[in-house]
Amino acid sequence: MKITGKEEILDAALDIIAFDGLDKLSMQSLAKKVGMNKSSFYHWFRSKEEIIDMIFTEGHRKLMSKGFRLILEGSAEEILSAAAARWQDIFTDDGILPYLRMIYALRFSDPRAEEEARAIRLMIESQINVMMASLGLSDNILPLLFSSLLLQKLEAELEGNHEDIEGYARQFAELIEMLDN
Repeated sequence: MKITGKEEILDAALDIIAFDGLDKLSMQSLAKKVGMNKSSFYHWFRSKEEIIDMIFTEGHRKLMSKGFRLILEGSAEEILSAAAARWQDIFTDDGILPYLRMIYALRFSDPRAEEEARAIRLMIESQINVMMASLGLSDNILPLLFSSLLLQKLEAELEGNHEDIEGYARQFAELIEMLDN
């Protein structure tokens, strides 16, 4: 692999962390992965910690650039399925997947990863609360239940277990409609 700059180094470092673990990232392992002398990294980065900091900064930027548009009109099935599909797209996007894997792998050992995982959880919870309120279900345990189960399914995607998240949302919408009747 011939590198051309910072982005390739960051991508290679992220791949090592996401697929092998943070403890496997060293300047030596990174140099081997990108095919360059480890002393050459100091042209772009002062330290391994600076590389990790930039991975968090760039990963967060990419994640936030995905955006999320809430659909609040339609049936419960349409609203929940659209949200589930959007989050599944984010959690399976090749440009974001390594970052999310890193976040969820490090969330119990790195405060930055813990903060990012918490922010993702809160974003999903708040969006579901808004959607459920649009369905007249804000004073109910259902928003918390749906967001918790959706997060479990999304985390399973990070581990390579494909989940039918839209099907799950449709089933949840059926439950809502049964409770409404």
